[in-house]
Amino acid sequence: MNIAKVGTLFLQPIPRYINAVSIKVFEYMLCGLPVVASNFPELRKVVKEADCGILVDPTNVDEITDAILYLLEHPEEAKRMGENGRRAVEENYNWEQMEEKLLKLYEGLETCQQS
Repeated sequence: MNIAKVGTLFLQPIPRYINAVSIKVFEYMLCGLPVVASNFPELRKVVKEADCGILVDPTNVDEITDAILYLLEHPEEAKRMGENGRRAVEENYNWEQMEEKLLKLYEGLETCQQS
């Protein structure tokens, strides 16, 4: 990843992946790489919220190619997206933030069981 200019994640449209977010996308973001990823609901939430990349139809080679070329031909935009992704991981997608959410979830489940 040290020499990469773009992080790519092309999960295919099968039920197992449609609502998945691979750890790989967060690794790319943490490295400051702009992301080109499958335009699936959960990936869309992460990439759009962070404004860290371009979403594509993973079965459309032209769309994939255009997105990668765009980022390579627009290095300032790619840098901006990469910085956005890194900031999103540092501020939101990290263990401290996820731990807090997970503990609240467990507390909610505990309350439901006691009722």
